[in-house]
This record gives sequence, structure tokens and C-alpha cells, in this order.
Amino acid sequence: MSDRPKPRRKRRLFAAPFPTGSFPQRELPLDASTRRGGEMDAIVAAAPLAESENERLLHSFDLYLARQARSNGTRRKYGEALAGYGHWLDQRDPGSVGADEIDRYLEQWRERFQQRHRRSPASASYRAQINALRAFYAYLDRFSLITDTHGQPLPDPMRKILPPKSEPTSNDWLRPAEDQALLHCDGTLQERFLIALLRWSGLRVSEAISLTRADLDLTPGHESLTVRHSKTPAGRRTIPIIPELQPLLHHWLDHLNSNGLTGPAVPLLSSRHATPMPISFAWRLVKRLAHRAGVRPRPCTCHTPLPPHQPGRPRNLNGYNKSDVTPHTLRRTFGSDLLNRGLRLEVVSKLLGHATTTITEHAYAELLDDTTRRELLHALQHHTTHNDITRTT
Repeated sequence: MSDRPKPRRKRRLFAAPFPTGSFPQRELPLDASTRRGGEMDAIVAAAPLAESENERLLHSFDLYLARQARSNGTRRKYGEALAGYGHWLDQRDPGSVGADEIDRYLEQWRERFQQRHRRSPASASYRAQINALRAFYAYLDRFSLITDTHGQPLPDPMRKILPPKSEPTSNDWLRPAEDQALLHCDGTLQERFLIALLRWSGLRVSEAISLTRADLDLTPGHESLTVRHSKTPAGRRTIPIIPELQPLLHHWLDHLNSNGLTGPAVPLLSSRHATPMPISFAWRLVKRLAHRAGVRPRPCTCHTPLPPHQPGRPRNLNGYNKSDVTPHTLRRTFGSDLLNRGLRLEVVSKLLGHATTTITEHAYAELLDDTTRRELLHALQHHTTHNDITRTT
């Protein structure tokens, strides 16, 4: 054995959200009347192993998000965004930082992103930083933790920080030729089943990987799957398993059975070790098969035969971003196909798990315009034909 000492792990204040069970849980209830001293006592009790006040504060914020039933994905994104902010704060009290200082931090974040990735951050990435800071400071404001050096309350500084306007995204649904090319492309059973599941159910990828065998109802004539874990309450829904999906589904279930993965708690998208498929791997599989099918491939402009690719190129460093098709493209294709077939907007909205039909209208506005035009012309044609018949009689 080598006598060389192990390298010490570098500490950082605002780490990503602590996984459940990583700290002994002795959380005390918090309410709006809790003042700073009582709040910090509760935080210390909740995370006795944390090493700094800011670290304990973030841990308490993460517990608060959990109590508010925020999804694990949201908590993870907030934690990742706040990690850099905590490093920038060092030992400063975040409640004493003004809006001008936060604005300088955001500008420094943009500059560091530019240096690291050799491109400007997307508006969505910048907006994610602001949303995380807004949520964090709203939490501090709720519990009266934004104060000056004399303990007097200060206004929430994030109220003065405006996010960039959200540009309306175009519907990137697959056109019929692309849809057929992807569905009929050769691939592994795992690849083909993932594509079929997302395409014929309209599931979000996070919903798909959370499904278990217990969520399937294979009663003949009533085949369906139940989404129990979603980003919103409206996302918890039951979706019919349509005939196009059933053959591959039964083939996939036979594959799971042959590997002894038969229990009701086994994830539907299971590994050999009965663990759910990571979202990043599902993303990679979709892009891999889409590239193989020739559907919206991303070229390699740096002409690197093997990863790593050069930063800032169409393909990312590891080379996995082989196509513009994403799991969400398949979800939009599912919704677009249903609307093109004349299914009512309310039904499509429910199948997609949207909270309101307004979300569906916004996402499929361009498609709905085409449907409206087609139905209008059909109605006018029918009216003209009816009048012609009336005149002749």
C-alpha cells in the first residue's frame, strides 16, 4: 500500500441539495413568526453536520422546498444554481446582500460561463439562475432573514432583478416522414421501447422513468398506465396504452421477466439491477437512435473522430448530442398527432398532464392555427355544397 496521503476533498458552501438521509433529520417546525435566532436554532437542529451558517441555511431551504412538495428535479436545479452563489458569498450573510451586488454576481456568472463554454449562456440558463435566487430570497423574506447589520428588516433584493423575456419556442414535433423513420429504425430493444413509450404515451421523460410494473393495467380492452409521480398535480393521470405501443411493451416485459425483474416495484425502464434508467441515459438513447435514423442529426464541425469534441460545437464535449431530437420532441409529436387527428383540445391537454388548456394552446399555437383553418374551409365547403343543393331543388 502507498504511504501517500489521500487528497483532501475541496469544500464548498452551497453544495447541490443534500440527498434524503444524508444528514440526521431532527428538523423543527418553522412558521412565519419565527425570528432569526429561533430560525437558526431550528436549522442547526436540522443539519448538525453542516460546517457553516450558509451551508446550514441552504440545507434548511432545501427542506423547506421538500415540505412544499417541490419536485426533486426542481430542488436539484436550485441547488446547482445556488452553488456558485454560495462560493461567491464566502462567509457573508446572504440576507445583507443588496440588489446591485446580486446583479454584479449575475454578470460575473455570465462572464465565467462565456470563458468556460466559449459561448454566451442561453436565456433559459440565465433565467434558471435568477429563478433559483428568487426562490431562495423569497424563503429568507418569509422567515424575516433579510436584515441589515442592526437586525432591521430589508426588502427582498430579488424584486429588482428582472429575468430576460422568455422567447416563445416553436413546436419541434416530428413531421410524418421523420416520425416513421425514427419508429422503424433498427436498434436495441431498449432503444426501440423507449422511443415507442415516449412517442405513443406523451410522457415526460421524468414520468417515464418513475413508472413501475405496478403502474400497468394490462386487462384486455382496458390497457392503461398510471402516472403517479409528476411535476404537477395535474400530471398524475391515467393514459390508455394504444395498440401501436402494445407489441413492444409485451416484448419488453418478456425481457424483464427473463432477467427475473418481475416484482411490482420494478421500474418499467429498469436496468439489470432493478434500478430506474437515469434521465441522462434516456436522453442519450433517444439522440443515438434519431441520429442513426437520420432524423435531425447534428454535424461534427470540429472533425474529431472520437470524443472529446471541441467546446462550443454543435455536439457537446462527450459527443452524445448527436441529434436535435429530444425526449420532449416525442411528447410534442404525440400531442401534435392527436390534434391533427381532430381530438379535442381538452382531451389532449388531459392526456399530456397540463394544468390548464392554456398551456396546451401556447405549446401548440401554430398547429392549432392550421387546424382552425382546415376546419373553417371544411365548414365553408360544406355550407356552399348545401346551398347548391338547395337551389337545384
